[in-house]
Amino acid sequence: MTKTYLALDLELFWDEYLFEAHRAIDSKSDRRAMAVKRVMAASVFEFTIDDEGRVSTGKLASWTEHDWGDEGAVVAQLFDYLRARVDTPVLTFGGLATDIPVLVLASMAHGLALPPQLIDLPGRKGPRPHLDLCLMLRGGGRTWSHLSQVLLRMGVPAELVAAKPGVSRPERTADWAALRDHVELDCLLLALAKIAWLVAQGHDGLRFEPAAIGLIAGFVRRRPDHASVPILAEYAQALKSSLAELFGCAA
Repeated sequence: MTKTYLALDLELFWDEYLFEAHRAIDSKSDRRAMAVKRVMAASVFEFTIDDEGRVSTGKLASWTEHDWGDEGAVVAQLFDYLRARVDTPVLTFGGLATDIPVLVLASMAHGLALPPQLIDLPGRKGPRPHLDLCLMLRGGGRTWSHLSQVLLRMGVPAELVAAKPGVSRPERTADWAALRDHVELDCLLLALAKIAWLVAQGHDGLRFEPAAIGLIAGFVRRRPDHASVPILAEYAQALKSSLAELFGCAA
């Protein structure tokens, strides 16, 4: 059965005005409180896996405050994008703990209706519209893994993973462009992790190396000017070499 996913990632920042307002009410207010986080960028990368394990890529979309004006506009664009793909599940890493709560708060603040994939409906039957890979990896255990740790364990180059930690709020146009690259790359890395997880689950015909090569190729086609293209090209070549060695041993 062919399955399509929307890998979603957000970049958030601490709103100092909100934080100080909270502190005025409660001097012990936690700086890490979810309510003082705002969305400054969002991205979605679409990819599909068919019943023979072949991977294809769809659109790569991203929105930043620099381009759209404010958090409300960024979130509205994201919601419209997801609503237009209502039958496609959203994939996040740790989204249930961070991304979704922040999006709910943003929707409340800006009077926006959540897209169907993000609405909490207890007792919902059928396929889940939102998949949290972090929760899936945790399973019944008590420990959590960061996506960076998972990627390094998978052998993804450290140069790509090093860009994973959160970034500060940009001040210059060039910095906003770098932020856009950052949030888009995070979506590709999430897609790679999902592929590896599906391979581990025994998905028919799915192999990580060719699937990852396909994801990277699709990403680069859509963002040929992305800052990480050279590193992605090296990684794709390393995966191809690994495949060639494997076939050489088999022969």
